[in-house]
Amino acid sequence: MPTKVTESSCFEPGKLIKCVADIYSSAPIDGMDSNRIDGGTVGVVISGPRPHTGFTHQYQVQFLHNIIWWVGPHEIEPYF
Repeated sequence: MPTKVTESSCFEPGKLIKCVADIYSSAPIDGMDSNRIDGGTVGVVISGPRPHTGFTHQYQVQFLHNIIWWVGPHEIEPYF
């Protein structure tokens, strides 16, 4: 039976995702000694894009160790 599902529905709030590759920051990440989230790290989508705050295409994700980060859709994939 066909359903009406879009690719973005994989990134709705509450969905599990993982990093496709390492994600780097220009500054150290709060609570960590590095500026990198390792590829394959699992997280939960907190919110989708927020155009009115400047995050037009990014998703806010909470990764393991309580790291909250904005990532682009090309940096993450659904975790099954």
